[in-house]
Amino acid sequence: MSDDFTSKCELLLKEPEIRFAGFLDMMGNLIVGSFRDDVKPLKTEEERKKMFIEAVLRIRTRQDFDDNLGPVSYAAARRKKVVTFTFPLDNVVLFVSAESDVDIDKMAHKIMNLCSIENNS
Repeated sequence: MSDDFTSKCELLLKEPEIRFAGFLDMMGNLIVGSFRDDVKPLKTEEERKKMFIEAVLRIRTRQDFDDNLGPVSYAAARRKKVVTFTFPLDNVVLFVSAESDVDIDKMAHKIMNLCSIENNS
């Protein structure tokens, strides 16, 4: 399974707008993932670990509403320097950061297409 995750990350990192792509377990640990070669990380490794844990906690909290509202396809946050995306999958979370000027919906659908993620909306 890890090889599949690695190949999906490599595919995503070929997109010029994508800065980072990685898969997280449900505890927020990075299973596999990396930055695009020419990208300088904005956070330390320790800060990224904290951010990953927070991202997974948010996903798990949102799942409480799946029965009433339907499952989340993805969540995105636009910040001054980056846009972050989380995609809940079976027992893992795809975490992607992209350049701040991306069109969120277009980029989310591009990511879902590249990774063969079904749209739950």
